[in-house]
Amino acid sequence: MKVPRDINATRLTLMTVGGIMGSGLFLAIGQAIRLAGPAIAISLLIGVTIMALEVAALAEMAAADRERGSFLAFAHHALGPGSAFVGGWIFWFSSILNISAEATAGAIFTRLWFPQIPVYVFSVGYALIVVGINFLTVRGFSTVESWMSGTKITATVVFILIGILAIAGILPVKHPVGIRGWYAMPSFFPHGIKGVLAAMVLVLFSMSGTGVLGLAAPNVKNAETTIAKSIRNTIIAIYILYVGAALALTSILIWYTVPTAQSPFTAALRTLPWGWLVNVFNLVILLAVLSAMNAGLFATDRVLATLGRIHAAPKVVAKESHGIPRMANLVTGILFVVISGLAYFLPKTAYLYLVTATGFQALFIWGLIIVTQIVYRKILLKEGKDLEFRLKGYPYSSILAVILIVGVIATAPLAPHEMISLEISIGASVIFFIAYLPVRAKRLKQQHEK
Repeated sequence: MKVPRDINATRLTLMTVGGIMGSGLFLAIGQAIRLAGPAIAISLLIGVTIMALEVAALAEMAAADRERGSFLAFAHHALGPGSAFVGGWIFWFSSILNISAEATAGAIFTRLWFPQIPVYVFSVGYALIVVGINFLTVRGFSTVESWMSGTKITATVVFILIGILAIAGILPVKHPVGIRGWYAMPSFFPHGIKGVLAAMVLVLFSMSGTGVLGLAAPNVKNAETTIAKSIRNTIIAIYILYVGAALALTSILIWYTVPTAQSPFTAALRTLPWGWLVNVFNLVILLAVLSAMNAGLFATDRVLATLGRIHAAPKVVAKESHGIPRMANLVTGILFVVISGLAYFLPKTAYLYLVTATGFQALFIWGLIIVTQIVYRKILLKEGKDLEFRLKGYPYSSILAVILIVGVIATAPLAPHEMISLEISIGASVIFFIAYLPVRAKRLKQQHEK
């Protein structure tokens, strides 16, 4: 069946930017600023560089091999079934942690209006609602996500403009910090390079969600020019939006007063005399997070179903009814609800642990994608595939991406809370590797018997 190619660069950019922007920007950025200060701009530059290399590598494979379509299939073909098995399970588990973090973020935003209700009540409630929605329908996701992408981008641009007007003294901000907040109190680098590096996991978490470009790549018009233009526009948009928002925050609030237990955006807007603006912005970012959570569960269910189809999970999870993998949704949903209840035990730190654990596992996946691309390009060229889009500077750019990813993982000791999350991520990876051993033994036995 011929794959329709009707996505242009503008639409692809909007989908990609919208998929990236979530609670990482609207909540986790506060903790990143506390670690790096105004120098968060440098952390964001490093993060955008890694993101750009990863998404370009994924897009190269997706555009060249439209039939396989997913990084799991690429890894299976290039690196063998073991990589697809372990990578698939890490991706599935990481995705659950990610949407659980979004549920917790949504709960934190909701407590702006209901501060007396514990975080876990809302996080579990949102998880149950989203799981229920994914049992009912598969229609309307693209429409809702496109609308929410535009809304998130518009809200962030408005916030940056508010910051600019506050710096200019046009808006009546209480106790404005201004540009001096970027180089004073005590400096642009309050914690030195250590702070810049310590913020990297949080920064990269805020830039996860790039997979939409890889998924959409087979459906684009004129892949070579469309994907290149979309990646360039995405990089520019994310850096401007993220850096602009971070500098706006640190021009309205002193960097060491930026909150971590609530959205720093609503905290900054409270310095204005318009209470309605705080409520409107909080509603926008809440809807954005819920939308991201809904789309995230939609994709996570289908990853588990894919694992079932490639015999990396019980076949029952691959069964679909009216396009809905109901058993995969049930299994994923149960774990999603349970992890979303982590705030019952860790009401103040659940979100931070979920975010950093997700960040490390996302780095493992990004590393797998880059390594797969290094090997897969040779395979594609040998098979006579047309590389409609190429990652520039190969193989040096790919090697640079691997080095940067390993370097970010090595920064874990710089932030005490990140070591636990790294240990969880490594532990999960080891478990999935051990789980693959009997599967591998069974396959080898079957091949020997043939």
